Amino acid sequence: MNDISNGKLVCGSLRWQAAAEYRDVLLGPEGLRLAEWLETGQARVVKHGPHRTVYRVVLPQVDCYVKHCRVHDRRAWLRECVRPPKARGEYERCLAVAARGVPTVTPLAVGEAHGPHPGDSFLVTQSLDAEPLGTFLEQTLPALEPTRRTRLRQRLAVALGRFLALLHGAGIAHDDLHANNLLLALGADDEPRLYLIDLHAVRLGPPLGPRARRDNLVLLNRWFVMRAARSDRLRFWKAYQTAACGLALASPEANAKPQAAVLKHAPRDIEERTWQSNLRFWKARDRRCLENNRYYRRLRSPAAAGHAVTDRDHAALDALAADPDEPFRRPGVLLLKDSRSSTVAEFDLSVNGTPRRVIWKRFRLTSRGDPFVALLRRTPALRSWVHGHGLRERCLPTPRPLLVLHRRRHGLAQEGYLLTEKVSDAEELSRHVGGLGSLPDAERRRRLRGLLEQVARLVRELHRRQLGHRDLKAANVLVQRTDSGPALWLIDLVGVTCHRALSRRQRVRNLTRLHASFHCHPLLTRTDRLRFLRTYLGWGLYGKQGWKVWWRALGTATSRKVAKNARNGRVLS
Repeated sequence: MNDISNGKLVCGSLRWQAAAEYRDVLLGPEGLRLAEWLETGQARVVKHGPHRTVYRVVLPQVDCYVKHCRVHDRRAWLRECVRPPKARGEYERCLAVAARGVPTVTPLAVGEAHGPHPGDSFLVTQSLDAEPLGTFLEQTLPALEPTRRTRLRQRLAVALGRFLALLHGAGIAHDDLHANNLLLALGADDEPRLYLIDLHAVRLGPPLGPRARRDNLVLLNRWFVMRAARSDRLRFWKAYQTAACGLALASPEANAKPQAAVLKHAPRDIEERTWQSNLRFWKARDRRCLENNRYYRRLRSPAAAGHAVTDRDHAALDALAADPDEPFRRPGVLLLKDSRSSTVAEFDLSVNGTPRRVIWKRFRLTSRGDPFVALLRRTPALRSWVHGHGLRERCLPTPRPLLVLHRRRHGLAQEGYLLTEKVSDAEELSRHVGGLGSLPDAERRRRLRGLLEQVARLVRELHRRQLGHRDLKAANVLVQRTDSGPALWLIDLVGVTCHRALSRRQRVRNLTRLHASFHCHPLLTRTDRLRFLRTYLGWGLYGKQGWKVWWRALGTATSRKVAKNARNGRVLS
């Protein structure tokens, strides 16, 4: 380790800049003591990818994170020829953001390549007694006592609004602003304090103007519009407005006018832009499950080829790829279905050392032309795989697909196979509704009313995300019993389609298939059907104009469906 003239340190191939009080703790003769910490168990991997790895390091003197940024491809190498290393850029931004009065992490050290050529870089930051806001909202908050949960949720909405106003007033725009790039620490009496992290995407400048504020709010709202109630989002907006107006009045800059910026963009405008942004984002990610990346991988064996998730036991999934029909021959396997078009089995699979109940479905060829049709469109197995992950990306409940395979002959797809997680303690919607008949009248009406509204909201959200389901029958909706009440799951996604805009005719067709499943059901009245339609159309938000058109269209289409099945001798399900 040698001192150089500008006060930095050269250790091996890296040039380091470190806080004086932690220099000897973090750096040794060969540079960062990361290998030593990994060997002693003081460091563990938190995130890993081809472009960077993040370690959590717990030492007696300091608790910190180490981010190892790699030059992993030609694009990254060219970028670092004209820009500072990523770790150096984030180090400088940490200091600049803190200087503008916005809470963020404290950088302890930065290491960059010492020489004319780009290379890997390291950033060391002090850890905070906090957790990512997204993790807190999804995992910690639901487990709290109801009164405290409500109080915290409301305070977080206000604190987040004030924090964003401070951020924008300080001239800071974060191009990767989402809930997990904000850390939350709870102080005395559950007062929330927020910190901005992952600053590689931060842009610094004068106080943000109207368009920049709007775009940054839309970016953050993409996560919250799917997970936060409308009342909490409105509470956030009012806190943001009030704080931004206060900063405008206190600002000495003549050109700082955040008040006008805030008032120009109403919450309805931001909500609409957020939704359109999410639709574009989801469609852009639909092909991700067919590629090699940190979430999915391609796999191939002499018997079959396909795609699998990366966070499950590779050995177990590779064994299924080696012999896809082997699970159907196992002793003790529960055969759920065996028809001309498909076979479905349920069994235990060791996933990362833990037995998990899974569903294994084989899609048979129903005609000689199926392999040639697969050249023009995706096979049923592949459609189920893509739509399964697509629905989960859109926060719609469906069992997670783990593996998809196809046998191939002469380059053509033959039988397909799909592995999904099993929804525990669940039954088909029609069977669940039938089971309510044994309850007392008042209890049955209460549960049935809540279930119908829940199903209507699920279908409404499916259509709102520009997705249709040609086979939306009661057998393809599962009802799971949970401590907080029934939860709904969509299964058998072969009939799911993605549209640029879902027409009324397509929506009526989906609703008709579900309505026909309960044709002449003894427990459902016309009032129940109207309640379902009222919830689906959102009378509380959009009014009840035009509901009679929907009612007549559904009645006519359902009668035709029932008559068609009767002519063909097919039972409604």
